[in-house]
Amino acid sequence: MGRYDGILILSDIDGTLTARGGEISPGNLDAIERFQAGGGLFSLCTGRPPRYLDRFPFRSNGPVVTINGTLLCAPDGAVLARMPMADDCGEAIRDFPARFPYLQIITRHEGPISPSWERGKNEDLAPILRGDPCYKFVFVCDTEAHTLELKRTLVAELGGRYEFDRSWPVGLEMHALGTGKGACVRRIRALYPGLRCVIAAGDYENDIPMLREADVGCAVANAIPAVREAADRVIVPNAEDAIRHIVDVVIPELFPE
Repeated sequence: MGRYDGILILSDIDGTLTARGGEISPGNLDAIERFQAGGGLFSLCTGRPPRYLDRFPFRSNGPVVTINGTLLCAPDGAVLARMPMADDCGEAIRDFPARFPYLQIITRHEGPISPSWERGKNEDLAPILRGDPCYKFVFVCDTEAHTLELKRTLVAELGGRYEFDRSWPVGLEMHALGTGKGACVRRIRALYPGLRCVIAAGDYENDIPMLREADVGCAVANAIPAVREAADRVIVPNAEDAIRHIVDVVIPELFPE
């Protein structure tokens, strides 16, 4: 039996696994390799599309959560669960340009295998109001205050059909109700019944459901206050090898040899 058998680490990417520049530190990479070699499952839980993960010098050996918890894949890339929005999701945002003049751009994610992004300025949404399957919309505002205002409005009006969470200060994501990173943790538990512990790490608002659903939710020290409050532990900043800290400090505390 390996030292880490039955333990799954799910890590957010931007601001958690990687620091500025999007590169993985040698310390984190070494920790991932040791953890996987010891029987552990290390994987990613991200708002990024699947092909973004090809840039990294390691491969996940556990279930991979992408597009902000609307596409769940096996380590070999096989799709385990697709969770797009309803076909009429475009109608819900058709009047946004007139209602929210501070909304600068909307992006649409529609493809789980070959991701395709369509961008529409707030005066022209035609390219993204098609009927193809859509996994999420991303709304980019001019200021963080406007982004928070937009979220409050949309939760009040559309919260019965969609989830809304921020992935960065001026970026608000919209996806189907009952989806997201936390929902994927629940799906993973059902698909991998042999797991004895799920450890999640994150830094921003869209990571909060994941941290709450995990057995141990770790907020990096650079996380926003709401994430630190939701976490079981606040660990080192992402720039100080947060994954290595989980492998070398958190896990030994949880499971002493």
